Amino acid sequence: MKLKILSVGKVKDKSLRDICDDFSKRITHDAKLDFVSIKDSNKTTEGEKLGDHISKHPGFHIALSEEGDPITSQGLALLLRSRNEPITFLIGGPDGLSSTVKDKTNMILSLSSMTFTHEMAKAFLLEQIYRAISIIKNRKYHKV
Repeated sequence: MKLKILSVGKVKDKSLRDICDDFSKRITHDAKLDFVSIKDSNKTTEGEKLGDHISKHPGFHIALSEEGDPITSQGLALLLRSRNEPITFLIGGPDGLSSTVKDKTNMILSLSSMTFTHEMAKAFLLEQIYRAISIIKNRKYHKV
């Protein structure tokens, strides 16, 4: 399984960075995990850079947005298990993802109907990826 997180900006908060690092290490035991970060600027410039990356890297692209489709942890596990191509999750900056970027993705996913900082979204996403892998591997992390 090849996973990538393409995000705007870096995680500056040390506590959240530690959480991201912890889940990243756990995930890499079972999947190849790459991170690509672009510098935050404005929504248009960010959108152009994200769009260029999508165009140059084939695979299944998932935009994270509060208006996206909700999914359960089991649903994410099923999605990860069902895809053979690389999966890229896109996290926008403080202003979110442009509609142009969202239109280029295969799916728009909502972590919650509430709005989170991009740093928190990254931490939540990594935890959910780890949980999904635990479901796939039938590990005790996810309790039913």
